[in-house]
Amino acid sequence: MNVRPTRRLGVAIAAAASAALALTGTTATAAPSAGAQAPSVFSLRNAAGGDGNKCVGLANNGSTANGTQLVLWDCHLHPDQWWYKGDDGVSLRSYASGYPNGKCVGLANNGSTANGTRLVLWDCHLHPDQWWRMQDLGDGTFALASGAGQNKCVGLANNGSTANGTPLVLWDCHYHPDQRWFTRS
Repeated sequence: MNVRPTRRLGVAIAAAASAALALTGTTATAAPSAGAQAPSVFSLRNAAGGDGNKCVGLANNGSTANGTQLVLWDCHLHPDQWWYKGDDGVSLRSYASGYPNGKCVGLANNGSTANGTRLVLWDCHLHPDQWWRMQDLGDGTFALASGAGQNKCVGLANNGSTANGTPLVLWDCHYHPDQRWFTRS
């Protein structure tokens, strides 16, 4: 017998799985599937590496603890490398820390906008240091601009290093490759 799953069946299975997880208080740890009832999740990738295989993830083996730094790493697409925009329209949230109330990307040092301030994961409070805008640069990339400071963008520490473990930092917008980002679903 030739059995072919339908999209409706896939959505029903995803909804049932989501309901079961909600009832048990469990969170999903796998990357979202195409048919799942989930946010528009994506990997956030840096253009400086050239091949698009450097993703934003969470330091300390994907820790979702408050204060965990965001770092660049080879794309492995574990949950710590999946992100989504919050329903509030301004927050960038970690899929690994939960959906729909995942933790937010913010700025260390109490939301400092000084050049070199590192990006960290934190409980969402939606102060301006957790506001982000994807500013289209017209070439398939965007600058990740901060809502906390004028002309401040996310880039890579250590003069734009693409080495594994390089922290993401806030800096004056210059739109060099280390401040150019793109997403993949």
